[in-house]
Amino acid sequence: MRLLAVADEISPVIYSHNFPGNLPPFDVVLAAGDLSGENLEFIATKVKVPPVFVFGNHGDGYLRTRDGTLRPPGGCINAHLRFVEVAGLSILGVEGSARYRDGPHQYSEREFAVMLARLTPWLWLRQRRHGRAVDVLLTHAPPLGPTAGDDFAHRGVPAFNEFHRRWRPRLHVHGHVHLDGSSAARTHLSEAGVKVVNAFQYTLIDL
Repeated sequence: MRLLAVADEISPVIYSHNFPGNLPPFDVVLAAGDLSGENLEFIATKVKVPPVFVFGNHGDGYLRTRDGTLRPPGGCINAHLRFVEVAGLSILGVEGSARYRDGPHQYSEREFAVMLARLTPWLWLRQRRHGRAVDVLLTHAPPLGPTAGDDFAHRGVPAFNEFHRRWRPRLHVHGHVHLDGSSAARTHLSEAGVKVVNAFQYTLIDL
C-alpha cells in the first residue's frame, strides 16, 4: 500500500491540474494539518478515497460559509480522536500542537496524554480483535525525536512516544515542522520501532 502524506505548505506538485496523475499511484491521502480547507477540498475532488485529516494549530482547514460560519472541508474525514478505516487501513488522528501561546488547537503535554489515555479501552479492544490497535497514528505535532523541531513551538510530544511503546502502530505521520531551512529529519525509526514521517509539503510512503 502507498500513502500520500501532505502537511503545512501546499506543493505545486499537489495543487496542479495534473494531480494525481503526476505522481506514482497511491491508495490513501493523509493530511497532517495546517493546509487550507480549499486545498483539502481540491485534493478530495481529485482522488477516489476521501482524504483523512487532522487540524493543525493554525486551524487553516476551516472554510467560511456565506453566512459567516465556519465549516470543515467537504469530502474529507476528520480523524481527531476517531478510529477511521480507509482502504483496509486503520487510522487514529490527534489534532493540534504542543501549547506555545494562547489559541485554539494547542494542548499541554498533559492534555495530549489525557486525550490518548481516554482511548485505552477502545485501543485494547481493537488490539484483541485485530492484533493491532491501529495501523497509523496521524497527528499534526511530532513525537520526541529527530523529526521534531529544535525550538519550543515545534517540540515533540512525549505522549506520542508513549503511544508508540504501548500500542505499536506501523506508522506515525505528522506535520508542523517545516523542513526548509530546518535540521529536522524527514523520517526516522522511533525507539519503539515505529516509522515516523514528517509530511511537510508532500511525501509518498510505502507501507
